[in-house]
Amino acid sequence: MKYLDTTIKPITCKACLNDFTPSPIRRLLERDIILCNTCISSINKKLAFKRIFDIKVLLLSNYDSVLKSWLMNYKEYNDIELAPCFLNVFLPFIKTYYVNSTFIPLPSSPDRVKRRGFDHLAEILKSSNLKYESIFTYKENVGEQKNVHSGQRLAKKGIVLKNNIPDLSDKKVVLFDDVITSGGTMKESLELLKTLHPKKISGLVIMDNYNAKMFDF
Repeated sequence: MKYLDTTIKPITCKACLNDFTPSPIRRLLERDIILCNTCISSINKKLAFKRIFDIKVLLLSNYDSVLKSWLMNYKEYNDIELAPCFLNVFLPFIKTYYVNSTFIPLPSSPDRVKRRGFDHLAEILKSSNLKYESIFTYKENVGEQKNVHSGQRLAKKGIVLKNNIPDLSDKKVVLFDDVITSGGTMKESLELLKTLHPKKISGLVIMDNYNAKMFDF
């Protein structure tokens, strides 16, 4: 006679790689448990809305939490296993607030995407089971935003729409980015997105590093 194995087995945290045993309540409520309690508590949860370029943007965290170090490992050292970690804690709220919405990742440097082997923003959305469409690209390659001073960040970046993009008219869409600093990429992407006449445009940013003093509204 076979018996059901009721042994509670430890799980390896995708962020810190330490083994942990989730509580029974977490096992009951969470479909995919990927973060340990220590990593969850280390996330600086901001969950604040800010009006940026005439759209309502949800900022999940400040640019000073453990997410910043995760992002470094994810983008600079190609640790793709971290992809589902960024939105994991916030997913119940995101899926409820942005119900029936399509997420639009902001464009990344084509050279960086090629070197990483993946589009880091699209991979975050994909691993979080969020509906998304990658509609933006660059006419010419651009450098990393961290290596560009604020004045250059505000300049036109040559963002264009890809060929054969889906019809987004009368649909709710959410511009998605990992960090907002100057907002230049979001502003230019927003201008293009408006030409597709979506029903509603919102924004979602993982980390807030936005300097409002750079702008004169």
